Amino acid sequence: MSDPKGSADEPRPLSWGERQRQRRDRQRRREPGVLGRAVDRLARRCGRWSRSLGLTRRKIHVRGAVYRELSAVPLRRALSPTGSGVKEYEVRFTPRGEAMESQQYPARESMKIRYTHRRIYADLGHEPRIRLVQIMRRVVRPGDRVLDLGCGTGASSAMLASLVGPSGGVVAIDRDGESIRFARQRYRSNHLAFELGWAETLEGELDGAFDAVMVVDLFRDAPDEPSKSRAIASLWRILRPGGAVLFVSTHRNRLDGVTDRLAGLEAKTIKLIDPDPVLLWAGALARKPDPRQMSGHGERDES
Repeated sequence: MSDPKGSADEPRPLSWGERQRQRRDRQRRREPGVLGRAVDRLARRCGRWSRSLGLTRRKIHVRGAVYRELSAVPLRRALSPTGSGVKEYEVRFTPRGEAMESQQYPARESMKIRYTHRRIYADLGHEPRIRLVQIMRRVVRPGDRVLDLGCGTGASSAMLASLVGPSGGVVAIDRDGESIRFARQRYRSNHLAFELGWAETLEGELDGAFDAVMVVDLFRDAPDEPSKSRAIASLWRILRPGGAVLFVSTHRNRLDGVTDRLAGLEAKTIKLIDPDPVLLWAGALARKPDPRQMSGHGERDES
């Protein structure tokens, strides 16, 4: 016959105070003691020291990509005056949904990249072109067709594509093959095209084909003054009347020749852009006159 009061082997219910003591004991077991916290702090410091001394390699996760260092030398040290001037990574592109696995966008592959003073990756370091796109917001509208000449590794082009939207389009051109290969995999969009080349690539474009143009270091390969004038005239031809162009130079003193030539082309609105605070890139924003907007007092400033 069973005992109505329960067996003596059955555990009795715990009081409120006993439950609180058990909870505190579990917390103490989970939390490290004074020694454990000291060890954790030391481990974090050792990790920072080893990274600063170039003793460990890191993996850098950015949405859509994972960058693995191929050398333990930090990026800042590699690009310093005493460094090698190059920092190598292996980048693996991760699926981001959408239509990335369609026939138009085959599966992306890993690739080796080299970060240099001229080849800048926005995921890893300071990219002055990002700031320039913020300036282009004043003149770019949804549905526009935009040229990004000297697009680098493509971050600025992707931002411009988001400004013009699906009804517009961005043509991004650079002469560096590695930058274009990376950009084609990293920044995929139906209204963004990356092409290998330079100003000569635009010879087949119609007059007024672009609503806005952003160009970086147009004179880098121009050996003399006539070739510089031809380069600006070529861009001026494919810019529509009333459109805007942003000329950017990695050397501020080279902008004087740009502004003089723009004045010769009757660009009435020319604004100098403050140099980048880190790399000192400077720019000049100009509008092409539109006869339909001309008055007796000159062109209106719409920017």
